[in-house]
Amino acid sequence: MEIRETREYLIITPLSSVLDLRESERLFSEINLTKKKPALDMNSVTECSIDFLNKLIEYTKSKDISLFNINSDVFALFNFMKIDKFAKLFVSELDFIEDSRQIINRNFLLLRKAS
Repeated sequence: MEIRETREYLIITPLSSVLDLRESERLFSEINLTKKKPALDMNSVTECSIDFLNKLIEYTKSKDISLFNINSDVFALFNFMKIDKFAKLFVSELDFIEDSRQIINRNFLLLRKAS
């Protein structure tokens, strides 16, 4: 994993393409050591296990975490699991830093116009 720290943020980039139990424990143990605003750069991640999702949801019960640069397959999983209810999702690192343009899951229905 690659770790970048600024005065305000801790940004972790997992180097593994799969976030499983072992990687999750490494990530969240590192995140738990900081008082800074944590974020995961998901650029190289192509798969997330249920262990990662459970750890993510468990972590968010006590602290905020943000994720950005999310692969479309992983985003589809996050969308299905409604991860936006637990973590902040952003398209890019700049969006995360500016705390703007957060991705929020929306359910839309197409309604037929009455004749």
